[in-house]
Amino acid sequence: MPMTSRAFLTNFRRPLGPAACALGLAALAGCQMRGDVRPLSSELPPPPVFAAPPEGCQPGGARFALGRTITAPLLEEMRMRAGARLARTALPNDAPLAADAQRLTVDIDPAGRILGLRCG
Repeated sequence: MPMTSRAFLTNFRRPLGPAACALGLAALAGCQMRGDVRPLSSELPPPPVFAAPPEGCQPGGARFALGRTITAPLLEEMRMRAGARLARTALPNDAPLAADAQRLTVDIDPAGRILGLRCG
């Protein structure tokens, strides 16, 4: 049975379902152009430069251990966090060693409690 023009028009006057509306919006969203297209030219700014990590011993990285009792694993963790090549403990009456900027020196009391940190 052929469809009359009036029947054809009435089919389009029915309200669309939510699924059909969502499908239409998704199709329109896919056709939009991004607004941040950058030209391919030498006029672009250079990429950002990030600061290099500090070289050598940084005693601030080992401050987490202040007040704790020294152990070998704790001393090694402090050395790694401070970025030092070596680490040692020093009592208040120990003789000073030659200065070494890559060595973390951990000042302890006679009971083994950590009092301070320094490089050298």
